Amino acid sequence: MIEPKLRRRAAAGNPIKIAWVGAGRMITGAITQTAQMKGMRNAVICDIQLDRAYRAHEINGAKREDIVAAKSAGVANDALRAGRPVVTDNAMLLPQLEVDCLVEGTGVPEVGAEVALRSIQAGKHIIMLNVETDVVIGPLLHQMAQRAGVVYTVSSGDEPGLICELVDRYRGLGFQIVAVGKTPPTLALLDLYATPDTVRADAERQKINPHFLVTFRDATKTAIEMSSIANATGLVPDCRGMHGPKAGIYEMAKVFRPKSEGGILDKIGVVDYARPLTLEDGSIDWLRSVTPGVFVVVKAPHEQIREDLRYLSVTGDGDYFNFYTPYHFVTNEIPLSIVWAVEDHEPTCVARHGHLTEVIAAAKKDMGVGEMLDAGGGYTLYGVNDLAVTTTAEKCVPLGLLQGARLVKPIKRDQIVTFDMVELRTDTTLYHLRRLQDSLIAPTEPGAAQ
Repeated sequence: MIEPKLRRRAAAGNPIKIAWVGAGRMITGAITQTAQMKGMRNAVICDIQLDRAYRAHEINGAKREDIVAAKSAGVANDALRAGRPVVTDNAMLLPQLEVDCLVEGTGVPEVGAEVALRSIQAGKHIIMLNVETDVVIGPLLHQMAQRAGVVYTVSSGDEPGLICELVDRYRGLGFQIVAVGKTPPTLALLDLYATPDTVRADAERQKINPHFLVTFRDATKTAIEMSSIANATGLVPDCRGMHGPKAGIYEMAKVFRPKSEGGILDKIGVVDYARPLTLEDGSIDWLRSVTPGVFVVVKAPHEQIREDLRYLSVTGDGDYFNFYTPYHFVTNEIPLSIVWAVEDHEPTCVARHGHLTEVIAAAKKDMGVGEMLDAGGGYTLYGVNDLAVTTTAEKCVPLGLLQGARLVKPIKRDQIVTFDMVELRTDTTLYHLRRLQDSLIAPTEPGAAQ
């Protein structure tokens, strides 16, 4: 329960003070939701485009003349003590400030790594909307945060947090988790070889960055989010890149079951995704698809429970049932993780099962020696997930480390990038934290994760 805790904070005049990294569409939505809540304060907003930070404060009641633009920790902290809202374009300033937690929402792995590291070192809770960082160094950041006595967590609202909450609920109730996943609308037009150029018209129509849309269209974002969920829950991909069948509300419990029972799975307890159903004109069938929500396919352990679920008209087939939600409130529910972290010291989605899975990279086209790679959302690579024990044995490079890498060997379309093929950038915080993680945390064996 969060409302009584926030009410007590409001009554005591001690709201949770939040510093936000990024003021794009989703984070601005979360800032606005937070502004509606008692016992919470949007203390600092950071964005490299300072006008966006100002706007996020202003649309929630702040006057431009009351907002302090800070270049130093001293100026920012003086403003915070005076109750004035702060903006800055320097994310590295935020861990030094008198706030209770930071929320990192840039989606840039290197920025996420630096902000998370500095927050933990400064004794601040860190809530990550930046799953791109989590899948590269999340296990290490989780252990560092535990030792520092703070919470590192991926946020609620987005699919990783929401699915982890549902797994905790239904597994805790004694259901056997068969498969979990998401059904994003972008995968109705799945294209592993999508580039910013091929999606530009759609991106302009939706008013989003074409690089951002590419990560959804080529399933890279899905691989990243399901890997984060796997490391948190112990569920694993059934095969490299997952299955991704076309399935809706009524098909889920029939499709996501063992092959021996007519399904597609070699094992149960998996992360996956489904592509939405479409109508004759090619548009998404929103009524019969889980889109844009998430699903949890379970096996009911007892006939009485199965009878009860059928009586309640829960969608299912035989022993298998689809506990789904047709939405995920990414901007609206981020504040839940803030409260759980600050008040309860409880993470929402964190690598409790260590380095269980990895997101690696496949080539979108044939490329030659000397060509530069641009990682997720670009022209050269798409992401796929697999067991970390497998990717480590095959010397596959984590996708997040490939931004700015140079090929030293030619590569064919769909070929997986391995360490002997590339010259990596070694001047990043992300690279060095990953090297530290590899030296301290061995890949988790799948059996040990259950």
